Amino acid sequence: MALVFINQNQNINFQWTTNAAIQLIRERRNVHDQFDRLANNRQVYLWNLISTRIRVATGFVATGAQCRTKWNALKRGFENSLRIITENPQRLPTRSPNNFDRDCFNEMSDQFWLRTGNYLF
Repeated sequence: MALVFINQNQNINFQWTTNAAIQLIRERRNVHDQFDRLANNRQVYLWNLISTRIRVATGFVATGAQCRTKWNALKRGFENSLRIITENPQRLPTRSPNNFDRDCFNEMSDQFWLRTGNYLF
């Protein structure tokens, strides 16, 4: 196995693939319970673990921080799509779904990622 070094200053052309985004959702699902037990400032290890698992599964290289950023974008896209589908009963702002919103909606639709109790933030 070759070592991969990531220079964070060279992310100009960095773009997620749909396959990598779906793998991100699956890996995030696998450690969901661990995220619920940790404060946000202690989740760096989990994001780095997810990053490694994505690289092993797909060959796609992203940092833990990039995984966290993409995850948050996927959540916003899912929530936006859900508002559109449910005719937006709360009248919150919506936008036209992008390709990732459409491609990843079903993978996120079980809403496993919603917080279900009182957790540390």
